[in-house]
Amino acid sequence: MIKRLTLSAWSALTLLGSPMFASAQDATTPTLQTRDGYLIVTRLDTRKCAYPMCGGYFVKAVNQALTRCADGSLQKECHAVQLNANALGWTSEQRTAFDAEFAQGHALVRGLLEPAPAGFYTAEQLTITEAWQGQGLRNKPLGSFYGVKSTGIVCITTPCPSLAATKLNVIAPVLHPDLDLSLTGASDKQIQAGYEALGSTGILAVGAIVPVRLPALDGSTRKGSKLLASEFYLPAKP
Repeated sequence: MIKRLTLSAWSALTLLGSPMFASAQDATTPTLQTRDGYLIVTRLDTRKCAYPMCGGYFVKAVNQALTRCADGSLQKECHAVQLNANALGWTSEQRTAFDAEFAQGHALVRGLLEPAPAGFYTAEQLTITEAWQGQGLRNKPLGSFYGVKSTGIVCITTPCPSLAATKLNVIAPVLHPDLDLSLTGASDKQIQAGYEALGSTGILAVGAIVPVRLPALDGSTRKGSKLLASEFYLPAKP
């Protein structure tokens, strides 16, 4: 498996991870209009106060500057003390296993934050409808988050719109880059599973779309683009 990057490609991934670029990107990204979206954990809640006021973790909507919290307010990150995965039909053991990975930033979910009764208090609950497991080695993946799936189009030359990449939580044009998962730190078996999933469930991927030159049948090269992934996610199977 080739894991070497050109200088420009490595620079693209490094720049996407810098605080300066993240701030600029967030400033121009429209706020998610619905409460339902793709979220990732930003940090654990280590505050010393009574449950359910404290405990759990803080989450944010990916590709967004602000996230809609359980109380309806828009914040840079929101508190969630418990995970509700009833829609997925998991056992309590499966939910606990996934929650442990999610809490460490190794997973993504699609869901919404909502208030839920918890004894004398009201808890901030994260109710999910999708769960995705990270395959690579990064605790904090670099870049923008995309959903990627095969279009079913087969070409005899490049570039070819065989893949559709849609930016998560954002209304934006569908892109058609090639895909490179070799930089994620995932095993060859995991990477193969990722490419195979493109034709069925699709995958979620984080990274940078960079311009590349692609070979043509006549021996020349043509302009194209490639999504260099720093991490990718498959449907969770806890």
